[in-house]
Amino acid sequence: MLFPAHNPAQQVLNWHCRSNNISESNISAAAVDMREHVYRIRKMYGMPIGRTIPYDDADFRAAYMLAYFPYYIEPICHVLESAELPDSLFSTGTLKAAFFGGGPCPEALGLAAYLRKRAPRLARAEATAFDRQPDWNPIQQELVPMMLPSYKSEHTTFALNSRSCDVVECLARQCTCGVADMDIIIGQNFLTEVYANRTRAIATFERLIQRSTCRYLVFVENQYDQVKVLMNELSACLYDKGLTTSRPTAETRTIRPNFRLPQVMQQHLFTWEDGLKPRYSVTFHHMVLEIAR
Repeated sequence: MLFPAHNPAQQVLNWHCRSNNISESNISAAAVDMREHVYRIRKMYGMPIGRTIPYDDADFRAAYMLAYFPYYIEPICHVLESAELPDSLFSTGTLKAAFFGGGPCPEALGLAAYLRKRAPRLARAEATAFDRQPDWNPIQQELVPMMLPSYKSEHTTFALNSRSCDVVECLARQCTCGVADMDIIIGQNFLTEVYANRTRAIATFERLIQRSTCRYLVFVENQYDQVKVLMNELSACLYDKGLTTSRPTAETRTIRPNFRLPQVMQQHLFTWEDGLKPRYSVTFHHMVLEIAR
């Protein structure tokens, strides 16, 4: 049990209501109003590869927060625990991490929870979210910091910065945004976004390794078979070029996130009508690559 006393779904709902000036007496109606938006986003995520996802749409982002954000916190924590990362990664007292395509950055909370268990005395974690959509910034800079105390060690200062960058373009033109100055890079559902040009995606990570100080690449992806194939292709290509220490294959895992949906969401949003079923588990592909340094 990772977070026995914490309920991210409740915090996200509270945030949604505060951000939209929804009073307590109107929460039920607000949950009903979100049904069509959640239905839309779930249908789109049924097969998002090659589609343009409307992250610039406020209703779409709100639906994402209610339907997905709480469930995307724990996967990275499980993946990092299984990776058995070395003590040397934390020995400087500061860990620099990047989130590619971070969006609202639920993985920042998962990383904080991992560090609380793995390196509870780590002085500082400096994380940077690279995402082309700046409208996620209020979540990254307001909601996530509000939630962090429930996940991080009391001894660790956790800073989350935002960069409205296209990391593929940044690496192509040697941008100075800091993308290359990281210890660990986490791509959660990032490969799904760049899948349409697989050759360019693989070349991007080659450039990243060659131009950076990164020691580990960590991927957590939704359960799309095509993306799992890309993960294995990426692993093979980087290893064959001597850029990684081994050639792991992507694995698949199912977890049951340790929280319950708020009752108002069960009764008025995820009601089983029109396919709006509550989620009880998350299945994802994952892979950790150690860079040859």
